[in-house]
Amino acid sequence: MPGIVRLSKNELDKLIESVEAEGGDVTEFKKLRDEVTEIQPQKPARRQAISVVSREEESTEERLNREAGDLFPGGISGNTLAMCIEYDWKYSVRELRKMCIDAGLSPSGHKKLLAAKLIAYGWETEGKRKAEQPALFDF
Repeated sequence: MPGIVRLSKNELDKLIESVEAEGGDVTEFKKLRDEVTEIQPQKPARRQAISVVSREEESTEERLNREAGDLFPGGISGNTLAMCIEYDWKYSVRELRKMCIDAGLSPSGHKKLLAAKLIAYGWETEGKRKAEQPALFDF
């Protein structure tokens, strides 16, 4: 079985020159050289610098104000935030969603958002609207 030799065009030209210098027949080599198309080696892909932007995570109060702050005239803070956290701690997401559905509110969102909706509506934890406290907004 013949061996396989890989030569570039320049290396083939040098081989042809050395065979001609020794008086050998180079017609087959010249035919091969004319058939060869030089394949340029590909450069390795450049690595692009990945810029990592450090971003401070927003607080619970900032997140709730962004998502549900418009439900409260002064935004969510103090007592309202404490109540949202208490609802989050006391109830599962399933329970909060059921409470929202019972109150006629949208059951979408995370636990603190559901709690904020219920608090804005004036919902008591026993499952009814507070009679003495009117809702901040009617939905």
